[in-house]
Amino acid sequence: MRALFRSVVLVCLLSGLSAPARALGGKHQIVPIQPGESAKHGIDALLEGWSNFRDGWLLLDMVLVLLLALLLGAVIAYHPSTRRRVSSLEHFEQPKTLLMYAVVAAVVALIVEVQPAMAFVIFGIGGLLRFRTMVGDAKDTGRVILVTVLGLCCGLKIFVVAVPATLIGWILIYVLERDIAGIIRVSGVSESATQEAVRAYHTLIEGAGCKIIGVQTRFIKREFAFVVNAPATLDRAKLQREFEKLPPEVCGVVDWERL
Repeated sequence: MRALFRSVVLVCLLSGLSAPARALGGKHQIVPIQPGESAKHGIDALLEGWSNFRDGWLLLDMVLVLLLALLLGAVIAYHPSTRRRVSSLEHFEQPKTLLMYAVVAAVVALIVEVQPAMAFVIFGIGGLLRFRTMVGDAKDTGRVILVTVLGLCCGLKIFVVAVPATLIGWILIYVLERDIAGIIRVSGVSESATQEAVRAYHTLIEGAGCKIIGVQTRFIKREFAFVVNAPATLDRAKLQREFEKLPPEVCGVVDWERL
């Protein structure tokens, strides 16, 4: 119930901010279709929404809004006090989620500025995605919501928002996914040889070009795991062969997660 209440408050705030945004927009703003306005036909209907691209200042304004949201989101996502404590896969992936939601929020605000009533539509869609759709982790949910609001932009013919947001979103995903974060888990090594095995695997993993984010050791279960940031060019089969060449006393069963 608390989460639902916070979501309702957020949507109401977005709706309330749309009025002053239109008042301050001046000359360069997107003009929504009024209820009594006659529908366009023919070539006019096809060109509707694209005419905004002739206003270079409006297009620049849209791009700057999205980039500023991304920049401010990055300031929070990559706060030094949180990055120093990164030791798990979830902590490492969290900034990607925050950046994606920053872009989503900016696009939502731009849609609500044009059509305030769309705040309730977006709220309803968000509820369906959250409770009725299995889309994976939070990062994937952010992508699903982003393409959803982009679809709303296209349906409302707010192409001057949809196109820049798509380009910025594509570049953002490309940059964030250049490296792959995952876990290399090793089990079956005797407790007495665990420390030596950790050092041996540590050397091989770094030699393959991976950055080790953290190491988790469980002596009772006779297993240890490396949280790694691997390049997209990682040759998993080659690294597995290197693991198998280790001495029997330190060689364990390797399990790959997300790699």
